[in-house]
Amino acid sequence: MPNRRSAVIEAPREDLAARLLEEAEALVRRDGPDGIALRELARACGSSTMAIYTLYGGKPGLMQALYAVGFARLHAYALSAEHREAPLRWMVRQMLAYRRFALDHTGLYRLMFGGEKRFVPTDRHTRFASLAAPVDDAYPAFAALVDAVGTCLAHHRQTSPDPAKVEDLAFLVWGQMHGHVSLEIAGYADPADAVSRYQNAVRFICTHCGADMDAVNAELAAAD
Repeated sequence: MPNRRSAVIEAPREDLAARLLEEAEALVRRDGPDGIALRELARACGSSTMAIYTLYGGKPGLMQALYAVGFARLHAYALSAEHREAPLRWMVRQMLAYRRFALDHTGLYRLMFGGEKRFVPTDRHTRFASLAAPVDDAYPAFAALVDAVGTCLAHHRQTSPDPAKVEDLAFLVWGQMHGHVSLEIAGYADPADAVSRYQNAVRFICTHCGADMDAVNAELAAAD
């Protein structure tokens, strides 16, 4: 039988933890990954800085929680692009969803992929190494990309691709997407040219997978 006293205590604690994370994300969105001030955060939540240390172990733990939120949200964007019955559409929209996530959540994106002065995520490399399979303790967004790349490749090449080669190609795709988006966010791409340049990357990747250029253009036009 659950302890009624502990239930009463734990519910506000969980609510405050969620509220702190929500307000921390708002600060990151407004001021970037280095913009979280614990006193301001506590004040916005009607709490104390001690609560942040109790619930998250201080600022590093809070930032680590935001880091996980970012990857969970990226995975949600990836899943929203899933079209298993139309592999090329899936591939095109997967790549477009990545850029949309980065521009919708630029603060989180910068937190996830570097540029932060006061936060280094724990186990970054070891956890990314396990992303070929969606497991509970890893970030599954890359697994979704591997799935899309493998399905598109198999459909257009009419063969079962080597899983290791699919993963290598997916990492190349990720690098293309990340490079274009990061340059855009950093201001190195003229906003007027950013969309067309990103679409050119989509065309390059999809035709490399064996898709017809006209079909890729049609999918890009339909996604607008």
